[in-house]
Amino acid sequence: MKYYLDLLKNLERGEIAPVYLFYGEEGYLRAQGEMRFRQALQPAELADFNLDLLDGEVASGLEIVSRAETPPFMAARRLVVVRHARFFTGQGKSKSAADGEDEPVNLSPGEQALLDYLKDPLPTTCLILNTGYPVDKRRRLFKAVKNAGQVVEFTPLTPRDITRWLSKQARQAGLAIEPEAAALLIERVGRSLFLLASEMEKLTAFAAGGKTISVEDVRRITVPRAEENIFAVVDAIGERRPARALDGIRELLAAGQPGPVIVAMIARQFRLLLQAIELREAGCPAAELARRLEVHPFVARKLSAQAGNFTCAQAAGALRELLALDAAVKSGRQEFYPAMEMFVLLSA
Repeated sequence: MKYYLDLLKNLERGEIAPVYLFYGEEGYLRAQGEMRFRQALQPAELADFNLDLLDGEVASGLEIVSRAETPPFMAARRLVVVRHARFFTGQGKSKSAADGEDEPVNLSPGEQALLDYLKDPLPTTCLILNTGYPVDKRRRLFKAVKNAGQVVEFTPLTPRDITRWLSKQARQAGLAIEPEAAALLIERVGRSLFLLASEMEKLTAFAAGGKTISVEDVRRITVPRAEENIFAVVDAIGERRPARALDGIRELLAAGQPGPVIVAMIARQFRLLLQAIELREAGCPAAELARRLEVHPFVARKLSAQAGNFTCAQAAGALRELLALDAAVKSGRQEFYPAMEMFVLLSA
């Protein structure tokens, strides 16, 4: 999150580089960063004259350079945004480039034009190259952007940062969100800020007129992800309630989850559970569990509670059986549901 906040601080101070590369998995913040630049650099009445939005899948390097070299009209800066910029991947490179050396001289005319522009970019243009594609940092174009301007990697937020972000979203709507409600929302929706932003819109509309978004609000408004049902299945196995565990598996199947995916998710849960049990037995404080397992504190608390239902040997045995079941189902030697039913009945 710091990389994004630093970018906004520089923008507020008027410290604008002539070229930026926005890349990384966190697409929501990349889109938000682009929007903040548009708001800061483009007076509404002149936006049509000083803003170019280009699709990097279609636009050539020559066209991008042509737009970037156009002076602004009655404004301090021109903003050129290239979405889906494809110039930084490692596809189609020579062996020397793959071994860590720069590409050979035979770049495409568009790439060469862009490389030449980056040697002396127009100071009255802010060029943003925005991409969700994997980036190869060995490419000359990557190095040229880094030398001429700023490269910002939009990495996924940590669970703690996401919780803070949700609190900020709630405050902007004149509300608060209970910590447990934020944790449950992340557990149900996942870490995608696009999805979380969409769910927060629903929650703030639902809670309008109140003061706080509660756990009950989240349960009422949001649809649970498969992971929450997996927790319920493992809870039921640990509590020796096979009927409830099988109900949960049937719910996952009804929701369209393929059998092999369900096995993989339950196996992952038992793998985390085994690690949690081992850490607890080694004296790891409950508060440290989330950091050591690299999961959200809400998930760590669930694992800690589940750890009381299994010994280390039981969790390890369940994991071995699941791996064998997975191989049998994938090879066609067993049908998913009968095999899963037998596993649940024997484990519970």
